[in-house]
Amino acid sequence: MRRALAALTFRGKALIAVGLGLGVGAALSGQRDVLRIAVLLLALPLISVWLASRTHFRLGAERRITPSHVPVGSTAQATLTVTNLARGRTPTLLLREGVDPRLGPPVDRVLEHVEAGGSRSTTFALDASQRGRFDIGPLSVTAVDPFGLVRLTRSFRSTQSVLVVPCVHDLEGSVDADRRGRGDRASSALSSGGNDDVIPREYRPGDDLRRIHWRASAHGDELLVRREEQPWTRHATITVDLAPDGLGGAQSPLEIALSMAASVSAHLMSLGWSVRLEALDGRCLVAQAEGAAGQARVLEVLATVTSVRAAGGEPLRTGSDLSVIVIPGTETTLRRVPPVHHRSLAFVVDVTAWGLEGLDAPDALGRLRAQGWHAATLTAAPGSIPAAWQSAIDDATLTVLR
Repeated sequence: MRRALAALTFRGKALIAVGLGLGVGAALSGQRDVLRIAVLLLALPLISVWLASRTHFRLGAERRITPSHVPVGSTAQATLTVTNLARGRTPTLLLREGVDPRLGPPVDRVLEHVEAGGSRSTTFALDASQRGRFDIGPLSVTAVDPFGLVRLTRSFRSTQSVLVVPCVHDLEGSVDADRRGRGDRASSALSSGGNDDVIPREYRPGDDLRRIHWRASAHGDELLVRREEQPWTRHATITVDLAPDGLGGAQSPLEIALSMAASVSAHLMSLGWSVRLEALDGRCLVAQAEGAAGQARVLEVLATVTSVRAAGGEPLRTGSDLSVIVIPGTETTLRRVPPVHHRSLAFVVDVTAWGLEGLDAPDALGRLRAQGWHAATLTAAPGSIPAAWQSAIDDATLTVLR
């Protein structure tokens, strides 16, 4: 009852104040008609409080966010389902879903009477304007009496996180691993298959008869079988610069770079590569990622990674089979890029397109290509990321043909 009294609205408190005033005036003046009105004004809020104190509603709430990983700059669809778990129907309910300000304003909905065991669903949009992990909730439910004199509010405790990730673009084509830097000139053939160890071993009970090496067995007194194929996993190291650009927004140089890194990672892993993700400042973001689970891990890391300006001086570290770097076209960064003698791709964000200080795109690409990199330029234009990828791998293919 005390909780219900505290839930009186301004209208309910005003009626009580007016009723008390009229009651005192009627008692002093002996006006019975006025006294009846005063009693009515006092009784109405008290009856509403009594009814509210006897209101016991049990609700369940479930949220569903589509898609589960929301690309930055896009809109996600959230569905909130409220179920009546009590035996009787609910009064009119006011729902307020808490939303992180970076996803939009709080969501208010009116829920009419819900029958016992019934449910109601409502949808609302989430504007993913900033990368990161944000919370939705908790949900608060307010029961309102028919006269609007009492508001009884109860809140859920649970929240749900929404992961806003860099945009992943569909890329086409692939680049073969090039292990000439380690003296293996047969890597081009191995890149599309496995390294079949043809050295036979002795036959063991249970071995597949189709794997018997008849030619080797004919030279000895026992059956020999081929060993199982030992697959070779191609490894790529992707390095991305996380220096803050001071601009922000889904189309800033930093977000373009992260989107490029995410797209290349997802594309290579879909082709069976193992990916290592590093930051230009020396941090290892993901030590090893493969397959669908690896793609989800890379997206999660890139969604929540913090921007840090890399300390200059040390040259970049390149990978064993394939090196990919995503860097801004600045003099400081280009000085850290070492010459390479194996397959390496460089994607340069043309920061001058945003009005920032940097090198012209042709100058930056010329310096990188002179050091053995297959380079391409990134801008904020639509389709820039797939076009840069295609340009880089086409350059790598032409180099091999020459």
